[in-house]
Amino acid sequence: MTHPSHSKAADLIPNVFTPAMLAERWACSERHIRNMVASGELPAFRLAGKLLRIRGADVERFECQTGGSQDCGVNIASHGTRETSADVIDLEPMTRRRRPAAPRLDTRS
Repeated sequence: MTHPSHSKAADLIPNVFTPAMLAERWACSERHIRNMVASGELPAFRLAGKLLRIRGADVERFECQTGGSQDCGVNIASHGTRETSADVIDLEPMTRRRRPAAPRLDTRS
């Protein structure tokens, strides 16, 4: 029996995620999850000093902050987007252009 204030969304979020579980949930690579942890963007902890784990509460908080969850009171524009008005989200990436590649020195032109 569930508690009356217990939400169905909380049933879907495990207490702890592995990078593989979270990568599957967010449709990205495990390396991306590990990079987010390394940069401090996503809180995590290690079991026995080796196994990386992410708390379900931290996942839910991150999803709410980035607009990845529909169960939050307020959704915010996700990474790489700019909100221009209440109705429109500008999807233009906020990254710099790549510099042209340097000429190779080991080949003749």
